[in-house]
Amino acid sequence: MDWNISDIDTMIETYSLALPRVYVVFTILPIMSKTLLGGAMVRNGILLSLSLFMFPLNEGTLETELSKLDYLSILLKEAVIGLVIGLVIAIPFWIAEGVGFIIDNQRGSTMGNMVNPLSGDETSPLGVFLSQLLNTFFIISGAFLLMMGVIYQSYVYWPIGKMIPLDLTGTDVFIFSQLDFLMRSIILFSAPVVIAMFLSEFTLALISRFAPQLNVFFLAMPIKSIVGIFILILYVKLLMGNIDSIVESTFDDMYTFMQQLQESS
Repeated sequence: MDWNISDIDTMIETYSLALPRVYVVFTILPIMSKTLLGGAMVRNGILLSLSLFMFPLNEGTLETELSKLDYLSILLKEAVIGLVIGLVIAIPFWIAEGVGFIIDNQRGSTMGNMVNPLSGDETSPLGVFLSQLLNTFFIISGAFLLMMGVIYQSYVYWPIGKMIPLDLTGTDVFIFSQLDFLMRSIILFSAPVVIAMFLSEFTLALISRFAPQLNVFFLAMPIKSIVGIFILILYVKLLMGNIDSIVESTFDDMYTFMQQLQESS
């Protein structure tokens, strides 16, 4: 097969324009943070390697002549698509971190907040623990391959050379429903531990009514911490199992959403 400079130039353009979608997804996901992977160069190397598999899907989708405005429009479009995919896929990670933060807030240990090395945001110690636990499950369970399948499939439904090939009706409803699911899941999954700690604090309040000389404020935090950690030990297997099922359902939701967009177009 004969190659010329224009063919190579087209290949480089196609490959480079496919990067923003994956880059934005990787930037949002805690599991792909540069701190976890050992630096931005390592993450970018993984990004460039995984993007090679998308080249056959995108080859031939670009026009032969692209203006600067066309390049800018495609880059912006790819970044927005990556943002939507990243926000949806990151929901289970935010649920795990949010559950830990709510529990720590109830037991009064938010004064010990720390920076999550995965996301770079300030969170509680238990939030960091649950977030790192989910990241481990995400890798060993094969969910990372499912995530890459969603990203690759998005190029089938929405190639880089097509600006708006789909009917975007219902996109706002889908995004807000995912955010609503995020908040409800955080409250529901943290409820067993929070309720147990509330009952222990309520019991201490009743005791203080009959024994005013007892320093309930001094005893409340360690007792709530003991109760909360004990319940969490019994509950963590069920909790992580539910979050793991949410990871799978998140990918299914993305597939269903993309199929609906294609069918309605």
